[in-house]
Amino acid sequence: MEGVLPRTVRLHGADESLRSLLSDVLGDMGIPLEEDGGGARPDVVLALVEREDSVRGVLREVSGAAPVIVLLPFEDERLRCLAMRLGARSCYALGTPLEALKRLLREVGLSNAPGGWGGEAR
Repeated sequence: MEGVLPRTVRLHGADESLRSLLSDVLGDMGIPLEEDGGGARPDVVLALVEREDSVRGVLREVSGAAPVIVLLPFEDERLRCLAMRLGARSCYALGTPLEALKRLLREVGLSNAPGGWGGEAR
């Protein structure tokens, strides 16, 4: 079963170049990228974590906002395991195929069932 994509995504802790890239990618999927600190609760938060010592703080900053997918600067199993243990729903390593990010977004939609976020599967 394929999940539906989120209606809104918030990006936390990214520089302008990553924000621009993800805005384009998510826009192509029909998902608007919200500004960090926006008012309405997003369906998903993408949170950039660059170092092991910042994982706890970043997850604390975005906790409760929505399910969190941690963005890793590269594939790092230790960092991935730490983020998951501290409450991230999943992790995506930058530089890996974007189809993996789309799959993660769909999986989060399935886990928020019934009906995902509503609407048709994209």
